[in-house]
Amino acid sequence: MRETITAEEVAEIIGVSEWTVYDLARRRVIPHIRVGRRVLFRRSTILTWLEQQEAASLKPEPVQFGKIRKLHA
Repeated sequence: MRETITAEEVAEIIGVSEWTVYDLARRRVIPHIRVGRRVLFRRSTILTWLEQQEAASLKPEPVQFGKIRKLHA
């Protein structure tokens, strides 16, 4: 099995369109490798990235409170 996969294969793995994968790579959201004009992805890195995304989605967001304003009498 080869180590690198195409955007089409990544799209199939993560369940999005090929164009979404290219957009994620362009915005440096998803790990990728550029070889000339080609954009490739390492299968093991994509699977690790998916695990990290899943773990991050399970972390509770910190509770944020509004700023306290001084009321004028």
